[in-house]
Amino acid sequence: MNTIKPIVVATDGSAHAEEAISWAAREADRMGAELRIVTVQEPWGDPYGITPELRAAHKEMATEILKTGAEIAREAFSELEISTQHFTGEVVETLAKESAGSYALVTGSRGRGGFSGLVLGSSSMRLTARAQAPVIVIPGPSETSYDQVVVGIDGSATSREALAFAFGEAQRREAQLTAVRVMPDPNWYGPAGGYGEYMMHATRATEGMIREELAPFREEYPDVDVDGKALMGHPAGALRLAAQRADLLVVGNRGRGVTRSVLLGSVSHGVLHHAPCPVAVVGKPRT
Repeated sequence: MNTIKPIVVATDGSAHAEEAISWAAREADRMGAELRIVTVQEPWGDPYGITPELRAAHKEMATEILKTGAEIAREAFSELEISTQHFTGEVVETLAKESAGSYALVTGSRGRGGFSGLVLGSSSMRLTARAQAPVIVIPGPSETSYDQVVVGIDGSATSREALAFAFGEAQRREAQLTAVRVMPDPNWYGPAGGYGEYMMHATRATEGMIREELAPFREEYPDVDVDGKALMGHPAGALRLAAQRADLLVVGNRGRGVTRSVLLGSVSHGVLHHAPCPVAVVGKPRT
């Protein structure tokens, strides 16, 4: 019996969803996990005005979407264990419920129908807040491997969850892990000669916080090569820059200080709209 948690991937039949299926299939094959492909149809606003023929057509379309998704995964990984499921319900709530017991919930960065605002609209906050597993957003084709995982940290509880997930991913991939803590621009108004000294002390203090936050994970994952970086600037821009040559960028869905808004509002759109690699959003503790 396979005791590894399955990877769940959501599809609406769009090209972005198919990219997500390809990525999820590769990861499931790498882990020896089941790939669970799901699609969600929003309920009818007026169920009495829908003809049986139209209802049957929509069901047939969902069946075809799932069939195509399974074929994409199986063509690349013929031995992969694959299951499919068609749900009717509100997209975010249904996917959040389906994520329970999974290793991760994978989605494309764009979609159609009920999926259209899933990641890049207000629904993204709802999904990452309700999901019972990390939500991994795939921005597009990701065939190149850099053996690099990047994680954004800020000392918060969800930052620790993000670190735990990132260390696990780095170990599984045998990849280098880079932990990034972003310092805000100080808007310096003091004497010009004091700015350099201020930044030197601020950087040293931030590097000390990074070492402290990484310490317990270094002990738990002694084989992971991890490096800490203190960067200055806007959180989204700094994280995107750090992840330019990464296979995965990991962030928490809540934070403190300057990273509090990384996935809450405009900064989340800045990360996800222009993400150079898949982004894992980690929230609730994994069980």
